[in-house]
Amino acid sequence: MKHKQLLALFLCFIIIFSSKIVSQQNDEIVEVKNVVSSIDEFTIENISEEDDIQKINIFYPVTKFDNVNNIINEKIQSYRGEFNSTNYITDKKELTISFDTFNYNEYTSFKFNIKSNVGITHDLDEVFTITFKDDNIIQIEDLQSNIIEVLYDKCIEELKLNDKFLQYSNDKWLSEGVIKDKSTFSNFILTDNELIVYFNPCVVAPYAAGIISVEIPYNNLALCLD
Repeated sequence: MKHKQLLALFLCFIIIFSSKIVSQQNDEIVEVKNVVSSIDEFTIENISEEDDIQKINIFYPVTKFDNVNNIINEKIQSYRGEFNSTNYITDKKELTISFDTFNYNEYTSFKFNIKSNVGITHDLDEVFTITFKDDNIIQIEDLQSNIIEVLYDKCIEELKLNDKFLQYSNDKWLSEGVIKDKSTFSNFILTDNELIVYFNPCVVAPYAAGIISVEIPYNNLALCLD
């Protein structure tokens, strides 16, 4: 059995390694990987760029749905554009984007993790999410008719129990950051057991608190998700 497992790992390594393409343009190293994920039915592309002043390393999924792919590309290009236009005061500025995948029935959620360092006081550390079914992007208001009111109450309740919130934040941050509007809860994912809402730094707490998440089990909601 151990021999079979080692052989399987070796074959996986060969497949991934053989898919790697490296090209050099104008003293800039550009690396692109394409790895097939048979489980989740998407491929993973990795764009790596590095020169004397910056380093970019981005992993993102490519699905079989054009609409989903277009939205992912728009968001990634937006972060790249902002990063490229930002002046830096460090030896080399860096941007890293990775992602995590979650599934609930026929729904898929991608959580993208964005980190950049340009030598300013605060490095960028935030998330954005995309949830979809087939080629349809699911907005928070699509989940149930009163979802905004429910999440408003649940998030306030849970944030007041959150250790990071209690350490760094206060009621003023809470009242300004959590309002009864779909934009407040736009960063969400659907997992096997719960809906998770993410609040980026400086939304419900100062930057030092980092990203704060609120996990709400499905049995506390009345979602109609087929």
